[in-house]
Amino acid sequence: MFKNTRKNTTAGRAPKKLVAGRFHASSRKAAPESQARQEQVKPAPIKTRIASFEDLKQQLDAWATNERIPGKIQAWFTRDAISEHSDWRIMNKLVNGHETLVLDAPAKGMDVPKPVQGIFDQLHKEHLRTIKKALRQIWFRATGDGRFALLVQANVHGKNSGHEIKTLVEFIQHSYPQVISCHQIQCTPNHIFSPAAQLSMRVDLRNIFGSAFMPIAGTGLSMHVLDWSPKIKDAWIELPQRIRDAIHPAAGDKFFEFYCGPSFIAASLAQDFDQVDTLDCRETAMESSKMNSRNLAGGTLKFHRGHLEANFLEKFFSRKENEGRWTFYLNVPTEEPLNAEQIQALAASRPERILLQAGDLESAGKFIKRFRAEGYMLRKNIPLYLEPGTGKFDLLMLFVPDRAGVLGGFTAKNGKNRKVERPREQVFGKKQGDIPHFVQKK
Repeated sequence: MFKNTRKNTTAGRAPKKLVAGRFHASSRKAAPESQARQEQVKPAPIKTRIASFEDLKQQLDAWATNERIPGKIQAWFTRDAISEHSDWRIMNKLVNGHETLVLDAPAKGMDVPKPVQGIFDQLHKEHLRTIKKALRQIWFRATGDGRFALLVQANVHGKNSGHEIKTLVEFIQHSYPQVISCHQIQCTPNHIFSPAAQLSMRVDLRNIFGSAFMPIAGTGLSMHVLDWSPKIKDAWIELPQRIRDAIHPAAGDKFFEFYCGPSFIAASLAQDFDQVDTLDCRETAMESSKMNSRNLAGGTLKFHRGHLEANFLEKFFSRKENEGRWTFYLNVPTEEPLNAEQIQALAASRPERILLQAGDLESAGKFIKRFRAEGYMLRKNIPLYLEPGTGKFDLLMLFVPDRAGVLGGFTAKNGKNRKVERPREQVFGKKQGDIPHFVQKK
């Protein structure tokens, strides 16, 4: 019986390769050493070089020359990146087939902040072995002034895991006062959480200690811990001042920020405008914006929840109280580029200025052509190196109406008075089920 079993298990196998001109029927250990060494050799991983600041400058100059980009390219806007002012992550990743905790830095070559390194080392202790295996990530969300809010994402089950989380939290509170809050999150479907992710998911947030809102440096403004902000905060915190210097707002001007997140840009510029409005589809953006609106003197900031659509723009700008000289600011997500209908609707609203922030040069070129077709000419290009060391930069473009007819017939076509029908009251945007939301547990 045992002989038959052995024959059946070997049936259908391909014969072993010829070694030294004959069939080699011995075990792998008996194979020549050179063959064994070849079988163990794995292709080396391809290392990609991160573009330096000088490389990015050359890329921008070459693009502007080759594509004949109009408008003046102004001085680069950037600030030195400080590691304590940046988001860090501890993640569980597969390394050589084994799950290993790794540090995910916001940019290459940054020194690890003490709280991040200390918690990373603590997770390797034997008494936290269960939570170490269950952990997916710990996101250190930087406030921009040396403090952090923690988001812990772990597949926690059983009494031991709960006890170990409590032990870890006690260690954090005792050792690192820079950590001002800690929250446990769980995503459905079970994806790795990211504030920038455009996936439609449910996020359950359970507060462990501290507030669900974190300050934005010393600006007096706040944001929800799940809301979006760049990983490196230093240049972003000073971006409103750079925008103010670029547009020189006058008395009576109004400001509208689309894809606003925590409405940080709009709230920072509220004192320079008579009216400030913001738009975003996410619940966390609504929570952040309402918090910042309450903290502003005069309550000039108003948040609208929904998607950027023609119906919303037509209704909003058909109201008499919304007439005036508007500046639009759009930080367009890479995953959601503006389509032709949205660009037409924005241009049809006839703003005085359009500030459009693009994350790549290909998209920037498309936006320039499309707004040109709608009667808006490019006045300024401001390269933004917001996250030094990442090899990426944004381009902030300032568009203004072509009142002098430089663009030919486009201005005449788009400069007509629009006949706007006031639509009936409705909830703008997509179906409510398509809007990402979170649930906060006490």
